[in-house]
Amino acid sequence: MDTKSLKNKKMFLQNMSLIVTLAATLSLMQIGSNMNIALGQTDVKTTVQEISTHINEALKSYATSIGEQYFEGEHSPVNVNTTAIENAPGVGEGKLVNTSEYGNAQNHLKTAQFMFLNLIPQIQNTNSDDVIQIQSGLLMLQNIFNYRSSYSLAEDVGFGVVLSHLDNIAK
Repeated sequence: MDTKSLKNKKMFLQNMSLIVTLAATLSLMQIGSNMNIALGQTDVKTTVQEISTHINEALKSYATSIGEQYFEGEHSPVNVNTTAIENAPGVGEGKLVNTSEYGNAQNHLKTAQFMFLNLIPQIQNTNSDDVIQIQSGLLMLQNIFNYRSSYSLAEDVGFGVVLSHLDNIAK
């Protein structure tokens, strides 16, 4: 087995264990959600808007960092072929033309991930599928950024998975 496929399998297993951990966290955090809202936690719609802004900024910075043009897409659900992400050719070999913007993209994405994890206990009457799709989409975006995959793939995941399901939570 070559080093590249071993690295890909290791990364895949790490991401899968993170998804399982996030799902368990979601289950545990639902218990305390009523108490968090009673204690006056941040308004869900405001937080969702802030997360959405960070995702948009991450996508803008990522596009700039790899020399692509940013286009704001619609927030309509898209079925993303996750196998294509896992088996993407040229993993980690994408061009990087602006390291500063690449760092900004990573920072905005990390902030969005952190904010979403903190939002989970406050979400009431939300379809759990939306929460799972957002968590999975954030992890996919992280992999796309790490592997410097195409902007069109980042755009599909960012707008079609993460932001479309965030819109459902804000309603």
